[in-house]
Amino acid sequence: MRVFHVLWAGQAVSLIGSSVTSFGVGIWVYAQTGSPTAFTLLILAATLPGIVLLPIAGALVDRWDRRRAMLLSDAGTATVTLLALVLLTTGAFAIWQLYVLAVFLSVFKAVQWPAFSALVAEIVPREHLGRANGRVGLAEALGEVLGALIAGSLYTVLDLRGLLLVDVVTFTAALGTMLWSLRRMPPAAGAPETGTGQAPLSGELGAGWRYIRARPGLSGLLTFFAVHNFGMQLVIVLVPPLVLTLSGPTAYGVVEAVGWAGMVIGGGIVSLTREPRRRVRAILTVGAVQAVLVAAMGVTHAVWAAAAGMFGILAGYAVTNAVTATLWQLKTPLEVQGRVFAVRGMLAWSAQPLAYGVAGPFAQYAAAPLVDPGGPLAGSLGRLTGPGTAGGIALVFLAAAPLLLGIVVASALRPRLRLLEAELPDVPKGGAGPAPADAADAPVQPVASAQPSAV
Repeated sequence: MRVFHVLWAGQAVSLIGSSVTSFGVGIWVYAQTGSPTAFTLLILAATLPGIVLLPIAGALVDRWDRRRAMLLSDAGTATVTLLALVLLTTGAFAIWQLYVLAVFLSVFKAVQWPAFSALVAEIVPREHLGRANGRVGLAEALGEVLGALIAGSLYTVLDLRGLLLVDVVTFTAALGTMLWSLRRMPPAAGAPETGTGQAPLSGELGAGWRYIRARPGLSGLLTFFAVHNFGMQLVIVLVPPLVLTLSGPTAYGVVEAVGWAGMVIGGGIVSLTREPRRRVRAILTVGAVQAVLVAAMGVTHAVWAAAAGMFGILAGYAVTNAVTATLWQLKTPLEVQGRVFAVRGMLAWSAQPLAYGVAGPFAQYAAAPLVDPGGPLAGSLGRLTGPGTAGGIALVFLAAAPLLLGIVVASALRPRLRLLEAELPDVPKGGAGPAPADAADAPVQPVASAQPSAV
């Protein structure tokens, strides 16, 4: 566990810096454009390429030493952030460049997530997998809380340039701990040796999908998360524009900190206690509670309601992510985890880019006119949501809540998913291990506000 804790500490420090920059870039983009569409499209650029490339990245990770793959990802991300700092310092920084940099960050993320998943599976004893999952989620949550507080208080002092510099410095912690592990451990046992005896890469790309498709309970779980993540991302991606519209950067920092504090508390509890025995039931219960919280945020669209709602939603994610990670670890052999987890991530996150692409334009150009004075819903829902951008965002929240509750009910009625734990046996001991908690599937993008999700 010593190596795990050292690597975990390095990633935690790096996440603080990434959160600081993520927060600052979100404010900068919204300040430059005043558009929820520009804000959400930036997150789309930072997400879609990585999702598309995940199967290739997973196949490569199963061939490589996972620590070297992590080094490649961390070094690449630091380089992109440094380039953004140089462009901003020289006065050449433009919004279109931010979108291009976001694409490169997404590519490095595609390598980082399955590599970290398989790496932690190799270095943590199986009996500690639940607590390890909780601690990884706790690291991300702490990074988000501290990052939001630091960025919210220092943005007006340091500006975006200073926040980018903080991110570059903190990346040295992740790189340093990974180099430390390379010097003190032999190549990871689970990483195949490269050579002529390996099967062609093209033949391995479908292995993860074939493994999942042959197990209806696992494919049903992915369907649940794909739909659930779409509904949740419609909400979460619009919280920053909502708070910035109602108040300003300071309030936004408070909302971010309160929300991630919920994940800190949830992750702390999971890391110190036993997980629920009936994991699927726990996942669906959390999903139902989150749907209720989304509806409450739409009805009472105020800063305090956004903070309270995000606290509960992210606390639920802490439970769901640890429970889901354990479930997949117990059902997946170590030698195919890179490919299975990559396909798992791609499918579960597949609806997120769609949510990022439609959330801003829908709230700005469709929902807001409906509740504005003279709009068709101004006399009914308009009195509840209010007019303008905030009213349009509140209407999106009210539309997302029934979708979230509906997928929970539909999944609970599906026998293969409901009975997954009983019908699908665990892999033999030594064939599975822990992977990082799903809300910590990748470091926070230093180009937009973090969007937590489960898989």
